[in-house]
Amino acid sequence: MERLNLRTPKAFDFSEEAETVQPRIRFYCISEGATEESYFLGVRNNKMELNIKNDVYIHVIEKQKGQETLSHPLQLLNACLVQLGHIDQNGKPVSEHEWEKYCKWDNFDASIDQVCIIFDRDYRNLGESMDRIFELCDRHGIRTVMSNPNFELWLLMHFPDIQQYDPRMLLENKKNLRHQLVKNASVNKKYLEILVSEKLNGYSKGGKLKFEKLLPLIDIAVEQAKLYCEDPRSLAVELGTSMGKLIEEMRR
Repeated sequence: MERLNLRTPKAFDFSEEAETVQPRIRFYCISEGATEESYFLGVRNNKMELNIKNDVYIHVIEKQKGQETLSHPLQLLNACLVQLGHIDQNGKPVSEHEWEKYCKWDNFDASIDQVCIIFDRDYRNLGESMDRIFELCDRHGIRTVMSNPNFELWLLMHFPDIQQYDPRMLLENKKNLRHQLVKNASVNKKYLEILVSEKLNGYSKGGKLKFEKLLPLIDIAVEQAKLYCEDPRSLAVELGTSMGKLIEEMRR
């Protein structure tokens, strides 16, 4: 598997903050693709509107140029462990008493700050890696934020009446072959992508979001997520997402 190197986030410049607000907690968010990255950038840039306190800082760890297609959760996780200083560039474990020394994130506080890996359950052949992902995340204090089948379910939850859809169809998320699912939609798109595209008047999986359309609807998404599974491990087999819980945590 090709190694993924994430950009080290720049130290936050507090000089423009009123009365120099110091961070209470930082969320380091590492995700599969451009859609998730643009969503979290939107959250970070609209904290006031989302009732996220000013002393909560959200770092979106972006991929380096040329690595956009490298998105297997284990790739993200290993790159994250390098940034944390828990393993070296060759994947060799670093002694725990040296983790702080080799951490590439300025002022990272492992006792308070949260590192979050955001990924889709339907990533190809992910089932073979699930136990390993949970094992590593537990060992290194990393939070798994998974959506089953994928992030598009969370996007759809921003719109009222999520329960109008057949849960089985959402979970299976099949391609629209021969227009069997939605008559006027592309045969190359899956069910959830089609539904989200209808709600947003255009959407392409893997592309950047127009976050302003979703911003006023996040409270709806948080509440509708509670109608489905939110437990990280249970999401390996059940329909749902733990994105709502993450947003709630950022608001505390």
